[in-house]
Amino acid sequence: AVVAALPRGTFAAVISGDEVRRGKPHPEPYLAAADALGVRAKDCVAVEDSPTGVRSAVAAGCRVFAVPNVVDIPPGRGYTLVSSLRDLDLAHFGIDVLPGGNTARSRRRRSAWGTVGWMVALAGLAGAGLWFLREDDPPPLPDIPMAAWAPYWVLDEAATTIGSQGRLFRELSPFWYEARGATDVGFSANVNGDTVAAALGAARASGALVLPSVADAMPSGGMAAVLADPVTRSQHVNTLVELVRQHGFDGLDLDYEKFAFADDRSTWAATSPAWVQFLTELAAALHADGKVLAVSVPPIYQDGSSTDLGAWVYDYAAMGRIVDRIRIMAYDYSFAEPGPIAPVDWVRTVVRAAKKVVDDDTKLVLGIPLYGRNWVTATSGVCPADAPGRADPNLREVANLITQYGAVSTFDEATGEDTFTYQRPASDGVTSCTQTRVVHYVSAAGAVARVDIAREERIGGVSFWALGFDTPAVWSAIGEYARAQEVSP
Repeated sequence: AVVAALPRGTFAAVISGDEVRRGKPHPEPYLAAADALGVRAKDCVAVEDSPTGVRSAVAAGCRVFAVPNVVDIPPGRGYTLVSSLRDLDLAHFGIDVLPGGNTARSRRRRSAWGTVGWMVALAGLAGAGLWFLREDDPPPLPDIPMAAWAPYWVLDEAATTIGSQGRLFRELSPFWYEARGATDVGFSANVNGDTVAAALGAARASGALVLPSVADAMPSGGMAAVLADPVTRSQHVNTLVELVRQHGFDGLDLDYEKFAFADDRSTWAATSPAWVQFLTELAAALHADGKVLAVSVPPIYQDGSSTDLGAWVYDYAAMGRIVDRIRIMAYDYSFAEPGPIAPVDWVRTVVRAAKKVVDDDTKLVLGIPLYGRNWVTATSGVCPADAPGRADPNLREVANLITQYGAVSTFDEATGEDTFTYQRPASDGVTSCTQTRVVHYVSAAGAVARVDIAREERIGGVSFWALGFDTPAVWSAIGEYARAQEVSP
């Protein structure tokens, strides 16, 4: 019935089970089908009649129609649930018949899981060449959902980027709220209301989900104490849920980093279960309202690669059973001494460590830095007291430094980052010196390298820190890999 409802000549290719290494619910079957059509998965419509097939098509980045057959398919994100294809005006979704009325072709061989779901190329792309994957071809990489944070101190710049690039993102997280107590959650200091309104308007107009970040602004040990007490923990949950309801947000992103970077490690054993219980209660309340819960956390290394287990206080395994997104802040590898911000081998190790303990890889989101770090490596003369030390330039500021000092930047394949050195004079009229400085940063090419890691590891997305730090070159480089936003019925 499903096939009969589609226009004559819709199909150009059929991929059988022995043409892919991994079947449903893995995205590979649909990625292979898209490749056979000569298009990208995000430019295809998938029709599926089973929950497993729907998961496969959504994971591949297709626009998905779910038509229940033997097994019911519940409503969910990423697909349109319909009772019959006859109920849809397919032209409304930009679907067209392939030129020449091509019929299906297939290499049908015996398979343990059968034929993948049918795919329909979107109008304007269906005329591309047609081929099948060879047995030795590597599996195609999926497009990937993208998100980004928008810090309050660069909101004007962030709003401009959202206005021009907003359709790339599944989620946007304005970074302007802080938790100062169990019931005290509000704007950070120096947040401009007019700028907030403009950025929020741009975010909502982009079609992305808006998940504002809430940062822990309490003193060391403060948030841990709030979460340890059932009364204050419940108060904090209610405060956060009310924030979402009051402003009509699509969910929240929690950036509670004090556990890892301010609290003593001796407190982690007590904090970890309280954190998990807090997330359990908050997720239940948000999910009851149809909202999304994300957490932004430092990495772990629980894959045997290091005696340092990383930020285990956050209990990745438990979070994976509770929250919708685990955003891994895979950066700041080098801080005190010059070095890479997020070397690609380390980033991959971090991702694989998370995959080892989190059951659902699609909940993992790789944080990607759009900034650098600038260190002094040598000085000649006597520097004045106000001579700058270590700095953290964003990509826009990096570009200005390169122009100002005529520096030559070099991309290092080993780290996936760019570096350059320059000489900076400093003087207060009494003393003077010349600083030799080195900058490491993640350029557009570096952003692509990290997006590729996320795609190769088949995790659930990437998130950029941050909008307002970016340059147009970044979006030109990574935009083609962004998974299309959901299509509303």
